[in-house]
Amino acid sequence: MEQDEITRKVEECWDRGVEEGDSCTRPLLDLTREMVADYAAGRRDDLPGVSMEPRHLLEGVEGKDVLCLASGGGQQSAVFGLLGANVTVLDISAGQVRGDRTAAEHYGYEVRAVKGDMRDLSAFDDTSFDLVYQPHSFSYVPDVRPVYREVHRVLRPGGLYGAGHVNPAVHAVSLGFCGSQGGAGGWDGVGYRIVDPYRGGPVFVNEAGVENMEAGEPTGEFRHFLKDIFGGLIELGFIIREVVENPCHLKEPTGEEPGSYEHMLSYVGLYFDIVAEKS
Repeated sequence: MEQDEITRKVEECWDRGVEEGDSCTRPLLDLTREMVADYAAGRRDDLPGVSMEPRHLLEGVEGKDVLCLASGGGQQSAVFGLLGANVTVLDISAGQVRGDRTAAEHYGYEVRAVKGDMRDLSAFDDTSFDLVYQPHSFSYVPDVRPVYREVHRVLRPGGLYGAGHVNPAVHAVSLGFCGSQGGAGGWDGVGYRIVDPYRGGPVFVNEAGVENMEAGEPTGEFRHFLKDIFGGLIELGFIIREVVENPCHLKEPTGEEPGSYEHMLSYVGLYFDIVAEKS
């Protein structure tokens, strides 16, 4: 797929994150197989530096062909690699792809790390994978359907697709945490206010630096409606096996500063994950 303005923005964003050492771009080099096995089996609550839901997708992956889609950085791939999966990664950022190679070299497993657009999986043959794991990266494409079509093609019959999404109903709350300041949304002393209209499409940043859904310069991110998130899977014949809400809101409050991202997540169910099966 020829690179367009969307992919250029996303690539620049994540390459910059690698250069700045963003936490989402640092390979996890202090895990052990025992740690990730305990996490997969529910014997421990978390892993340092990464959260992977729904966790049962980690069970029984030894010897399976797994694609970590738009999931570079040497984090999720490290978990699958330590569990004995045959790991492939595709990510738009060359820096993120390097992170997956770094993790594989550190732990001693093999990885195929490919720089590419999540909407174009032509590097992979039909029915190549038993599992496609994609964390919350759909915000970087204007339409979920091209991604879904490619995933359906490369999955084997009976294969599973773990797809993470941002909840569009409360997505507006997160706009205040993506580099924008000011605006009327966010924490008001009692709860988190939604003042932007409920609409799909591109996210903008206006002259005041406030991200919104109405006017300004496109940021390269997008909001998707539930009808597309779920309908796009159903149209292809995927069977939706499970919908899992991110468990952040179930954790006990730990005294985060009101208005901070961590505090917001204890109030707002911002993320959820779908497990779909190719019939």
